[in-house]
Amino acid sequence: MEQSLNLPGPAQSSTLSRIHEASAKFQRYKILLRRRWWFLLLTASIGVCVQALRITGRPQEFRSLAKLVAGGQMVMNNDYTWREQQQDFYGTIIETVESADMKRRALERVRALFPDLKDSDVEIRVAQTKGSAIFNILATGSEPRYTKIFLDALLEEFIAFRQSVREQAQGKVIQTFLQEVVNKQKVMEDKNERLTKYASANNILTITNGNNAAAQLLDNLKSQRLTQSTNLAELKLFLSNVDAMMQARERSLNAPGAPAPGAPPAAAATPESQQRSSGIKSEGSPGSRGMTMAEQDYLRTKSKITELKTKLGSLLIQFKEQHPMVQDITEELNTQNALLQSYAQQIQDEMRSNMTDIERRVIVLDAQIADTEKEALDLGAKIAFHEQYAEEAKAAKLAYEKMFEKVQEFQNTFNTQGDYVAIQERATTAAENVEDWVMPIVVGLVAGVGVGIIILLLFDRLDDRMNSYSEFQALFPGEAVLGQVPEQRNRGDVALLRPNDDRHLYAEAFRNVRSSILFKNWQGKVPKTILITSAVPNEGKTTVTSNLAVTMALAGARVLLADCDLRRGGVSELFKLPSSPGLSEALRGKLHWRDAVQETSTRNLDLLARGEVFDQTSEMLLSKTAEEMLKEMGEEYDYVIFDSAPVLVADDTASFAPKLDTVLFVVRMSSTMARLSGKALDLLYERQVNIGGVILNRSSSNLKEYTYYNYASYYYAPTKGQPAAPAEPAAAKS
Repeated sequence: MEQSLNLPGPAQSSTLSRIHEASAKFQRYKILLRRRWWFLLLTASIGVCVQALRITGRPQEFRSLAKLVAGGQMVMNNDYTWREQQQDFYGTIIETVESADMKRRALERVRALFPDLKDSDVEIRVAQTKGSAIFNILATGSEPRYTKIFLDALLEEFIAFRQSVREQAQGKVIQTFLQEVVNKQKVMEDKNERLTKYASANNILTITNGNNAAAQLLDNLKSQRLTQSTNLAELKLFLSNVDAMMQARERSLNAPGAPAPGAPPAAAATPESQQRSSGIKSEGSPGSRGMTMAEQDYLRTKSKITELKTKLGSLLIQFKEQHPMVQDITEELNTQNALLQSYAQQIQDEMRSNMTDIERRVIVLDAQIADTEKEALDLGAKIAFHEQYAEEAKAAKLAYEKMFEKVQEFQNTFNTQGDYVAIQERATTAAENVEDWVMPIVVGLVAGVGVGIIILLLFDRLDDRMNSYSEFQALFPGEAVLGQVPEQRNRGDVALLRPNDDRHLYAEAFRNVRSSILFKNWQGKVPKTILITSAVPNEGKTTVTSNLAVTMALAGARVLLADCDLRRGGVSELFKLPSSPGLSEALRGKLHWRDAVQETSTRNLDLLARGEVFDQTSEMLLSKTAEEMLKEMGEEYDYVIFDSAPVLVADDTASFAPKLDTVLFVVRMSSTMARLSGKALDLLYERQVNIGGVILNRSSSNLKEYTYYNYASYYYAPTKGQPAAPAEPAAAKS
């Protein structure tokens, strides 16, 4: 049926474990509070008493109140507009008023103004009103008049202190500004002095008035050189082809816009310009239009040759070449050609002479340009330095004027400002301080309870007693829990279980333990010989052992209950049977163990009592007799259950336990210390004891993890004449 549920085991187990741990912690603290409630009452009472003693023991006090207000101040910014600016930190005001220096100043002021007053201690406290800039100054002292006077003196000293700080700050700032003004003035004077010296040393006034004449001369010389270079290039071009040059010259002279006779020709267009520049005068009639004689003769000869060629052409049409007229014209034509070549040579010679003259002039111009250019650069550099020095002097003067204006503005602004912290209310008449009892008593009560809780939690951390199943599992995760026996709240010894017992929860817990033993996976056969023990006495081990034996006998099994606590065993007292003869006599061989067995009132349950107390019980439990006895008991009974001594009290249990099939360990909740239980279990494991599980005795039924305890009405049957209990909801029954 469990497999069909298909639950997510680890996740659900983890969640349930956290729920159980939280419930266990709550229950642990609940138990702690139930046990130690008186301690919280004690600490709360102590806290209340301390507060009461503090209030009653306090000397008589008088209080005076004054107020300061922190407003704004009007400050002129760079735009010459007014605005309100908050500059002070409120915490600074509070610390200053409460400082020891202010109290010392106030004390000296009181002594100076009121020498007849006796000094008295005054406590000063400053508090800012929430959401405002008002500071409440409370003075507390033992003398009412002195308290009021001291508070007034404190206010006056505070205002005077702020004024002195303000004046000191103003003096420092003004001193800094003035020093800066002096520095700016010195820089300005140095710049002006350097400018004046430079202007005097370099005759800057003359240079600037002439606007640098060397530069203008340089431009003129460069223009002349460019003209000469152009003329030289044209002469070289004309020299290569005189005929073409003369034809161009003739066309230009015959053009409609040609210059009139006697007018000066263009310098770059005609050779006459070169001739005039070289000092050569043109010859000929005024109609020569400024041409040289050679050029005029050349053109006339050229024209004559053209005329002869035309005439020769006409004659050749009529006559042969041998005709005397043709030959005469041919001879004259040759003469004119020779003459033309002579004129051309003469023109070339003139051009070469002009070129030489122009080249000489270019050399002279180049030398003049170099000298003039050097002079112009020198003058330009002097003018540039003068302008730079003038700009620096101007900038220094401007910086000085701005700084001087800033100093004047600061002085004017500071004179118009006032301290924005002022006295709103003077010290009131000191009145007696009546202590409010309610709040101190509440504080003492809360503090006492808080201290008590802390102490209880500290003791709880040191207390390793386990209060719940979850705590036991956290400390002993490897131990299997067979069941939990609920705590019985009746006084005296707990009665044994009986058929139809009305303690249904109690009986059901032992049935649960019985089922855990019967159906546990023992990795082999079910144990027949079972020993039940605990770590220390008073854990309810004997009661648990007896009730488990009764429960197994009521299930129909033949059970022998043997009291193996040969020192202080009390099983026979629970069954109200004699304690002797018993197991001790059987181990010593005085009688057979069957002769010491007694029948109990429970069917199928026999009892082997403790017997007489004797020494050396551990040796008897290790004897061969004990082994033979165990074998015989196992053959005759279905289960043999032994009650034994606590593990940490005597060695009997640790010596006898390895001989039995299994051992069940009893732990009493909220009583047994975890370190003692762990030590006992370690001792049993060292003796190679088969520990079958743990029984948690006297568990609280209030925890949520004990689910079957919370459905107690399910186990109760209605009595005669009494109506049946109402049916529970379906969810609860499931």
